[in-house]
Amino acid sequence: MRTLYIASTETYVGKSAVSMGILQRMHNDGLRVGYMKPLSVSAVRTTESGTDEDTELIRQTFNLSDPIKQMAPVAITPSVIETIMQGKQVSYTQQVQDAFAAISENRDVVVVEGANTWAEGALVNLTAMQVIELLNGAGLLVARYRSLHSVDIIVSVKRFIGDRLLGVLLNHIELPQLDYVRERVVPFLEQQGIPVLGLLPQDRLLASVTVRELYEHLGGELIGEREWCNRPVESLMIGAMTSGPGLMHFRRNPNKAVITGGDRIDLQLVALETSTSVLILTGDIGPSMRVIVRAEDVQVPIIVVPDDTLRAVERTEEVFGKVRFHEAPKLDRFTTLMNEHFNFARLYEALGMSPR
Repeated sequence: MRTLYIASTETYVGKSAVSMGILQRMHNDGLRVGYMKPLSVSAVRTTESGTDEDTELIRQTFNLSDPIKQMAPVAITPSVIETIMQGKQVSYTQQVQDAFAAISENRDVVVVEGANTWAEGALVNLTAMQVIELLNGAGLLVARYRSLHSVDIIVSVKRFIGDRLLGVLLNHIELPQLDYVRERVVPFLEQQGIPVLGLLPQDRLLASVTVRELYEHLGGELIGEREWCNRPVESLMIGAMTSGPGLMHFRRNPNKAVITGGDRIDLQLVALETSTSVLILTGDIGPSMRVIVRAEDVQVPIIVVPDDTLRAVERTEEVFGKVRFHEAPKLDRFTTLMNEHFNFARLYEALGMSPR
């Protein structure tokens, strides 16, 4: 039995997506797979227990029979942190070991999804390195490539974890940077003893959210038909200029969310003349009748929020930060990207296993 730990050094780099892509391929290759997320800081409370959303989705997607309490055994809630700060000892090591023993039984491989960052879990001795050693696993680092500074972080992880690092997957690579990463970054990392197992380019479908997801996160007042909320939102633009330059500005991006002040009627009308999926109006100021009529003509919903524009932008970016796979086309698309751009043969070799 092999243990593959999916690690990262920052939030929203695609650990859950990569875990699902690897699970899907291993399942298709005839391997008996299991999944576990030892530490969760995003658990939501149900009538029975704390449930990690990503874990529940993976459990349903792959029809895994393991109890959710074993798949996500430890939830670090504010009350747990408060208990530790009061000087009380809290240990989950045995709980994690017992859950892992149950999940790994009769499995060829268990994919273990790490915490949000490399250091998360320090208060309960369940950081990435501690869990890897506890479960005798091997690590795959998922890193978002933004610039050459990303290389420094990857090398530092290698020096810290040593031979337990099987390799790195570079994710969210902007297309203009892809050739440079392939020709310069990859050879350098390989020379440092860091196998590069995959290069995943940015993808519009995966990066998009729906208007409904934005509305559920932002709250406020929705103006427009509910069925319009199924529209995809691929990017975010801010309306803060005059209406003349605004038209050229808004034409740059299709299927966008436009955030602007509720009193900026000129910019709202200009945005509606371009490919806009939703208007988000700030300051708790609703649209004028002219804007409502035009929005109805082009079937663009309007969300009115009490936040100022800066806060509305921050909250909207939180939604864009995390890829969601509740829609089958997104999971299918990511699985295709993994099959095209990730070296599964090299992963299997590093793990000392092969497809059945």
